[in-house]
Amino acid sequence: MTELMLPLLEKAAPDARVITVSSGGMYTAPLTKDLQFGDSNFNGVEQYSQNKRVQVALTEKWAEMYKNKGIGFYSMHPGWAETPGVATSLPGFSKALSGKLRTSEEGADTVVWLALQPKEKLAPGAFYFDRAEAAKHLPFAATGGSHVVIDSIVDNLRSMSGLSA
Repeated sequence: MTELMLPLLEKAAPDARVITVSSGGMYTAPLTKDLQFGDSNFNGVEQYSQNKRVQVALTEKWAEMYKNKGIGFYSMHPGWAETPGVATSLPGFSKALSGKLRTSEEGADTVVWLALQPKEKLAPGAFYFDRAEAAKHLPFAATGGSHVVIDSIVDNLRSMSGLSA
């Protein structure tokens, strides 16, 4: 969908930007070509984490691919916010951290900040948390080298959506 919007984004350049709301859940998942979880038993939390890793890698790739189009590409983590999704998907986590999770407004702070910052102050393809650039990989999490498969994932996504390579 993002690539289908490129002509519109180019018209809005140099102010155009794509801000992908990811999650800290991506820190536990390496990038995988198996976008539909076909190689093993489905696990919703793992699938969520893998999808969030794909978002960060795609944002990084788009920033590289379209660097001369005047479009800013950024991803961010809103922090663990108390939302219906967290309560439903991670009930134990939600209960254990009840009263300690961020509000929706606190979670939205960085995405709003990214939308309003002059692009010159932001790093293309970067991952942000609490209004600052953050690491995309944790030490010893075995995710660092996984972004090399992003070209294959881009081809796969384009094929599934009917876009040309």
